[in-house]
Amino acid sequence: MKKLLNTLIISAAAIIVGYWAIALPFHLFDTLTGIQMRIIFICEIFIYFAVFSAFFIIKEAKAEKKNKERKYKEKHIKRLSDNANHFNNIKQKNFHSAA
Repeated sequence: MKKLLNTLIISAAAIIVGYWAIALPFHLFDTLTGIQMRIIFICEIFIYFAVFSAFFIIKEAKAEKKNKERKYKEKHIKRLSDNANHFNNIKQKNFHSAA
């Protein structure tokens, strides 16, 4: 349910932003000069690039965090296994753990 709601919100936002990004130059076509239209077009491209970069950076940060947590869990499991093996070796040699 959460994923469906998230998808609907993103889709609606994309439609609204896309409409205004395309409609803005057409509404301003009669009032702006050619150079002003080019400036608006370049600004739109920079905005698209910034939004894309933000989503990409967020996605990469989440993937990096997930990878870091996975490595930490693997290290933790290995340490627990090593400690268990160490104490098993001590018990097999009839030594006390306090010795």
